[in-house]
Amino acid sequence: MYKCELLVGGYAYDVTDDLSNWDDVKLSFKRDNYDGVIRSFSTKFQFAGSGYSLLKGEYRKAYIDASASIVFYTRNNSWTWSERFRCALDFSTFSDDGSIISINAVDDSLAALIKANKGTQYEYPVDDLKENIKLSYDRLQMSNTVTWLIAGETEENEGGTYITNTFTPNDDFRPLGTYYAYPLYIVGTPEIAVKNIIEVTDAEQGDGKSGSGGGRNCPYIFKNISSQGIKVNIKAKFYLFANSSGNGSANLRLRKFPSGTDIPGGSIGLQEGLNTIEWDLQDILINGNGGYLSFLIYVTDTPYTIYQMMPYASDERLTIDFMAKDITINIDVIKPVSLINRLLTSINGEKEGITCEIASGVDSRLDNTLIVAAESIRGLEKAKIYTSYTKFTKWMEAEFGFVPVINDNKVSFVHRDSLFTDVEIKDLADQWNDFTYSVNASLIYANVKAGYDKQDYDSVNGRDEFRFTNEYTTGHTLTDNVLDLISPYRADAYGIEFLAAKRGEDTTDSDSDNDIFFVGASVSGGEYKLIRGGNYLITGVISPESMFNVMYAPRFMIEANKKYIGVSASLLAFASSNGNSDIVINGVAETEDIPINESDFTIGEVSVETGDVDVPVDLKGYISLTHHGEVYKGYISKSDFNYGKSEAVKYTLIIKSIE
Repeated sequence: MYKCELLVGGYAYDVTDDLSNWDDVKLSFKRDNYDGVIRSFSTKFQFAGSGYSLLKGEYRKAYIDASASIVFYTRNNSWTWSERFRCALDFSTFSDDGSIISINAVDDSLAALIKANKGTQYEYPVDDLKENIKLSYDRLQMSNTVTWLIAGETEENEGGTYITNTFTPNDDFRPLGTYYAYPLYIVGTPEIAVKNIIEVTDAEQGDGKSGSGGGRNCPYIFKNISSQGIKVNIKAKFYLFANSSGNGSANLRLRKFPSGTDIPGGSIGLQEGLNTIEWDLQDILINGNGGYLSFLIYVTDTPYTIYQMMPYASDERLTIDFMAKDITINIDVIKPVSLINRLLTSINGEKEGITCEIASGVDSRLDNTLIVAAESIRGLEKAKIYTSYTKFTKWMEAEFGFVPVINDNKVSFVHRDSLFTDVEIKDLADQWNDFTYSVNASLIYANVKAGYDKQDYDSVNGRDEFRFTNEYTTGHTLTDNVLDLISPYRADAYGIEFLAAKRGEDTTDSDSDNDIFFVGASVSGGEYKLIRGGNYLITGVISPESMFNVMYAPRFMIEANKKYIGVSASLLAFASSNGNSDIVINGVAETEDIPINESDFTIGEVSVETGDVDVPVDLKGYISLTHHGEVYKGYISKSDFNYGKSEAVKYTLIIKSIE
């Protein structure tokens, strides 16, 4: 039933009768982390007879360059030999007692290679992995705000401290009058997220001619340098004391150029004494290609001195706010399958021969997912991507519920649900002994966390971001286990936008430069375009029409892992979010509880021994057995098969159902 061969010097030698520890040769199946079943074999062997001579001769001849492999076969139903296991022998473990040579096998299986290197972080040039076409990143519409206060000289007057400005008509323009820029300075750091399309400045007092000039030569406070018009909202509130020395007049005017016209409602004639300026102007169009806005005073005939009490009242200011997108940029992108195949090549010592595939047609979100390196978003030359096999698999599991299946020289990422099918692969009936049923408490969770690590943004727009961590409770109080569905890769749209805004800046490394992002995009017109709207309609954000990556909200991560969560929970009660929890997607609020009404299996496990030594062919299906009139159906968690002697097979089964 069994055959063993040694491969030495390019020749195969039958050493079945020379293997002295046949009783120790075992085939094992084990399912780690409730993903694919992995096969493994014994790694220590003892040889006598001709096997002894072959290995001793090879060692004496080649010394440290000695090389040999071992191959195991079993009889199949056609009475031909089927290879079950092959591996190299490790001559650094060579031991000779004069009659028996002991030597270990090198576990060079793909599973062993991955286990040894899965946590290693590799770096790759994006140019080596990128798609031939780029992502046309047409930006996220952002909220922008700039605030100005009046500037000038200070003066003590009537027991108080005042900001003063004096405006005298230019004699060349009397009696038509003269325009002056009213001096303003920007307060703090303006919240400008679209630096490539507008300019904002302080305005020092400066004059411009009257008449057709209309103040055109005065300093501006706001300029539109894009090709598209921008609609702005303007609020102003000032308390100003006017003092004139004659019969002239003075007017405060918000004017836009190049038209040289007053903004409707943005003009007021100053009176002697106290003047209250209070404007709330909406949807003011500032034309593209250099249209600008100035805050002006127009004076005739006589000097005007304007006083403003110090300190400023908290609500005295001029504020402009508007919504806008920055300029479109092109970004290199990478398909997930390209990245994982490159990782496997690294794990394999930079040798080809190991491949990976990712199941398609299961989750449209995954089918349309592209990976983006942070350095690519910033537009850095020679951009690199940094990741590990562990991070990639964690992302696939948390985001999509996909897990790896490792076989021979291939890794397949499939949805976890597909690994627990409703197909019977073996019926043990009552042909077993040593039955034990137990509860696997590690599958019982008190809390579930889904989403992404919280990011700190230097922008009020960042408060809009919802792709952070949601936390749910299951109602279980007998455990403090937490199911962690936190993706190491990022989907936050604002994180992408803020990195894109750093393009062209001569700065040190950003805190996010080593991060990996991903986006949902599809090909259109020879380039990738972000997926917006469609099946993912959102409210509760600043700009629903420009928001992207909605399909990666934490709630959808729960949905992708629903049957796994359902092993121990029937309801996830929303507890908290460290992001924007006001969003509603497709009519469902992010804060709603999530019912769970199905599961892949249960928390129960059964251990038995059986004389049925046939190795199951399909490792996705369940094994049945009968105990006290009840049928237990379970998936293989662990099993051991002895090749060399007739020994009971030990099964540990993950129980699907008890009927």
